[in-house]
Amino acid sequence: MNKQQNFNHIANELINKEVEVITTESTFTGTLLQVGSDVIVLRTRIRGRSVQITIRIALIVGILRLKREHRGSFWGHPIQHENDESSEFNEDGNQN
Repeated sequence: MNKQQNFNHIANELINKEVEVITTESTFTGTLLQVGSDVIVLRTRIRGRSVQITIRIALIVGILRLKREHRGSFWGHPIQHENDESSEFNEDGNQN
């Protein structure tokens, strides 16, 4: 399995999940909507508005599944994010 196939296999398992995408330029958090041959589509919020962004796979360093949990009382604490699963790739395209 080459680097691209390995990434696509892992990313496809994260569709409709909350993820954090780390790229060479920035980090994005949102719901993974689609995995294409050279891009992924992520639904996120920018300035309070729901938007879809396209990220080139070539720029992705890692993708992490976020697990959302409620902690504390209804009014007491915001939603906490915990990294559930992570996938980072080395130069050979193998998962770390």
